[in-house]
Amino acid sequence: PGAPRRVSYSNTMAEREDDTTIQNCSCVLPIIFRFLSSQDLLRAQRTCKEWRVELTPPSAAATWFYQSLLISRWPWAVTPPFTLDAKSTSAETMREIYIVRRHLMEHLLPSVWSDEDFRKSCQNGKYSRWALDKEFDGGRVLIDLAWAVRLMYCLGPEAYLILDGADTSVYNPRYSMRASGSPGRRLYTREDYRTVIKPQLLFERDSYVALEVLDRSTGYYSKHKNTAMPVIGQILEEKRDFELENNKNWNRAMDIVEHTKLLSFLLLNSRSLLALLWDADGVACRGVENLSQARFKCWGLEKRCAFGVPHPRQIPHLFNMVKLGQHVEALSWNACCTKSRKREND
Repeated sequence: PGAPRRVSYSNTMAEREDDTTIQNCSCVLPIIFRFLSSQDLLRAQRTCKEWRVELTPPSAAATWFYQSLLISRWPWAVTPPFTLDAKSTSAETMREIYIVRRHLMEHLLPSVWSDEDFRKSCQNGKYSRWALDKEFDGGRVLIDLAWAVRLMYCLGPEAYLILDGADTSVYNPRYSMRASGSPGRRLYTREDYRTVIKPQLLFERDSYVALEVLDRSTGYYSKHKNTAMPVIGQILEEKRDFELENNKNWNRAMDIVEHTKLLSFLLLNSRSLLALLWDADGVACRGVENLSQARFKCWGLEKRCAFGVPHPRQIPHLFNMVKLGQHVEALSWNACCTKSRKREND
């Protein structure tokens, strides 16, 4: 009595293999996969059938897998959060975002930008022919313009959503290309324009990032340094001590889902795409620094000749861009992106 019982190692192992309470090692894989880079996850997906299954929706590991792909490819964007909560963004959703973005940028964008009818429309437009310059071949400038719209809508002055009937008007691309009843066209004629209206139209330090993206992408003041990286990516690399991400509306402005919706909407609606080119040029060609509240040193405005004096013709274009952002954000993912997925399948 009390003597240790001899245990057969081989018998114990056999018992363990038959024990149904022992979980399969696959329960550990999601934890391991969370510590791997997107490239390592791609390699793991190709390693064996079991791992490929584990990285296929609707598993939690698949959610992490596709979120990692989104972050590695578009690190400046804000991706949906990853949690184990059943109500959180699903793996299918993450996969959908990744596939749609790749299709838009690698297939649909070059196709639309090289379309002969689209290029003829650009050539005939006073404020759109700039997009035909060789430096804009391929159309990647549209990715930057879509970020500019998101930043302008989410961070910019609220006045562009409420003044001059903007609070009740609906988005109309026609307003970008011809004199009409577009909000903002008559503001400068009001008696209180200089004292009341104009200060509301100016961009403060954080919101000026939208104008900086617009200015760099159109090439008016400063050229692209790295065409492989979007302008917003370059700015965040340069302004690491600026901490734009601390702005309360930053996550909303840089939402990868909303940017994808906007990009898809523009590529599937040629008139809206053309209108945005008009708006971008209508603002940038007259100097974006005119719309700044001050000569912000962090944006290199201390040497610019003017600030705080918006050109009357800039104002309607800004209203149009903000209304575009508002219009697309109100649309569902399916309304913006379903057609682009159909084109991919065709």
